[in-house]
Amino acid sequence: MVRVPSIGTYTRVVGLLRVPRADRNGRRRRLAGVFVLSASGLLGCTTDLPPGTPFPTIGGPTPAAPSASAPGATGPVATPPASSPPTPAAMVFAWAARPDGFPGEDGATLSSIAVGPAGIVALSARNDGEGSPSRRLWRSMDALSWQPIDPHGLGGQVFVSGLWAAGGQYWLRGHFPDSDDPGRMYRSSDGLTWRVSRNLSQEIDSASVVDGCSASMTGGRDACPIFITGSRNIDGAIWRSTDGGASWARTAVGDATGWSGAQAAAPVDIMGIVATTDGLLAYGNGLANASDTGGQLQARFWRSADEGRTWTRVPNEPLFGELFVHDVVAQDHEVFAVGEPVDESLAVALKSIDGGRTWTRSATASDREHGGIAQVLVARDGYLGLGFANPAGVDSFPVREFVWSSNDGESWQVGPDGALEGGIVDDAASFGDGIIAVGRGWTTAATGTWEAPFGPAVWTLEP
Repeated sequence: MVRVPSIGTYTRVVGLLRVPRADRNGRRRRLAGVFVLSASGLLGCTTDLPPGTPFPTIGGPTPAAPSASAPGATGPVATPPASSPPTPAAMVFAWAARPDGFPGEDGATLSSIAVGPAGIVALSARNDGEGSPSRRLWRSMDALSWQPIDPHGLGGQVFVSGLWAAGGQYWLRGHFPDSDDPGRMYRSSDGLTWRVSRNLSQEIDSASVVDGCSASMTGGRDACPIFITGSRNIDGAIWRSTDGGASWARTAVGDATGWSGAQAAAPVDIMGIVATTDGLLAYGNGLANASDTGGQLQARFWRSADEGRTWTRVPNEPLFGELFVHDVVAQDHEVFAVGEPVDESLAVALKSIDGGRTWTRSATASDREHGGIAQVLVARDGYLGLGFANPAGVDSFPVREFVWSSNDGESWQVGPDGALEGGIVDDAASFGDGIIAVGRGWTTAATGTWEAPFGPAVWTLEP
């Protein structure tokens, strides 16, 4: 994801891990660099994770609130009016696995997580200090204990630049080092054995691999159409597969043309797709119009009513100019888009109740230090967001250590403080009835100085 305040600061790169210049506030949108994954051997057998698996309990049971007749109770408990909206409990993450649970990974972070048919797969990234970054895959069935994966089928060593779960499979992109090979998309049913899904080209810049099924679907997802989203050259692009990734076809995406000048470019980047109650919604960023060369990148949306074969852009409106979108989530008839404004002053959240055709702005109570919302997920009786922190006091970008919550998507609140204390979160995903957040943590007590040693870390939000 490249954050471009204006056309003149854009840097074009190829691959999933892009290396943007720091913007005017010094913030970067993604860890820079290229990482290598070694494939040598196989990690035991696998056990599929049944749909609806209960989220593992971390620690002891949560004490129940005392009743009116319990010792120490001061009186009857007031019952709120039936018309009052539910207020979600504070969404506080708990430690699941600290750095000492990932031997040999000092200085690494879990940069991506994918939850699929064989459990949780996470991707760790580490710079070894000698200019040769490395990557490893890890696997867990419960988010508590983790084992390294020695994958088969990747052909020795490949540079890896992304990990996803879609259509009942795991996906990663990689290419061979010391080669002009632009890369390949690999797929796996268990995270252990990988095979090539498609060859890529230098012009393809991929942002995600997703499927066309609802996020709340609990059954098998292998019948869902699968999509690769991103851009081709400077134009937004979506590729579609209906045979599990064996073959791909580029779809027709209307009004997805980027802008390119003599020495600068402003691409249209399609970042993902969600399923709504009456079709599919794609989202991304680009100029309001390809001819608007003096503008800034802002949110764009496209809808499909034919299972992703063709896409029509949602007509632009001034409200989209207030949002640089990072993520979108859909549940039932509601859709939420989150991110930050072009001036990066406060978090922005938009809500749609008609599948993304029209939008309204939600309230986000915060100040500048909280930055934007980087990711949004369905949680408990409401929604959870992870936000960028103020980069002044940390050493890694992007940073997500603020937890946002909303019971209806109309109003978002930050807090409580310390929900992700002692670490920095890079990615999160739903797992069973809970949420897993991954990133880096410190083996010593949190001091506020973010000192080493640090290593991969996992937090959980229980239902």
